[in-house]
Amino acid sequence: MTQTDSWSFPAAQDGRHVVSIGTFDGVHLGHQHLLERAGARADELGVPLLAVTFEPNPAQVIRPDKFRGRLHTPQQKLDRLEEHADDIVVVPFTETLMRESPESFLERLVTSTDPVEVWVGEEFALGHKRSGDIARLTEIGAALGFTLVAVARREFGGQVVSSSRIRQLILDADMETAELLLDYPYRISGEVIKGAQIGRTIGFPTANVVPPALLVPVPDGIYATIAFIDESDEARGAMTYIGTRPALNTGERLIETHILDYSGDLYGHVLHCDFLRRLRPDATFDSLDALVAQLKNDEIAARKALREYNEL
Repeated sequence: MTQTDSWSFPAAQDGRHVVSIGTFDGVHLGHQHLLERAGARADELGVPLLAVTFEPNPAQVIRPDKFRGRLHTPQQKLDRLEEHADDIVVVPFTETLMRESPESFLERLVTSTDPVEVWVGEEFALGHKRSGDIARLTEIGAALGFTLVAVARREFGGQVVSSSRIRQLILDADMETAELLLDYPYRISGEVIKGAQIGRTIGFPTANVVPPALLVPVPDGIYATIAFIDESDEARGAMTYIGTRPALNTGERLIETHILDYSGDLYGHVLHCDFLRRLRPDATFDSLDALVAQLKNDEIAARKALREYNEL
């Protein structure tokens, strides 16, 4: 993986490439379809596939007031892209780049990577005010010596698979459909911090994580989740609460995960939570006993959801 500065791609690489360009937020089924087709073409031609992406998400720069959050962190995106591409270039998306012409951007791309073909989604556009639409990019490609290939967007359930659609599914707490379109569960990770430690006094100790600021926020409630600790690939069934804990009246939003059948100390460790299904919305309780009774029901529901998930 190579990260560029604002004005240049990395030093010229040996040989020609097939290049795929996109924001790739989520690396969802639609992105995978594009990358798989581009990768197959690269194999036919005997050249590497280079994925070119942007950080931060262009929407954060262009319309920060309308930005609804990312589907994963920059590192998670790179990890997913590495499953499909031979190399990755991360282009910093700045206001300067936003104003650049598509001709200028592609000239630098050609100088460094010498693309045989450039693959993009059919709605892709490049340059100031999206001036480089598919028709214009095709003309620029012909002038610069590469072929532009625009791939039709993939559909699921009669609708186009898109990052914006998946964001809305998460905001609606439809984690199951979001997973189908992403091809993996929506994940939130963070370092475990000390909480009020009420959970351990009532038989439900939790690992607490502050929700990442730039990810799509998961609606408040209780979820069946799968937890991973640090870099371990051992999946642990869990139930996760996300919300402001009305009973404590702090207003602080936290993610609290109770890992089933686990009693280790997780302070300072990184916890990764894969959200499978919302079990119920957040609620207030008249007493601690009522809360405990509900948590026991939540645990039963979480175990059932986890069994069903493992049987898929």
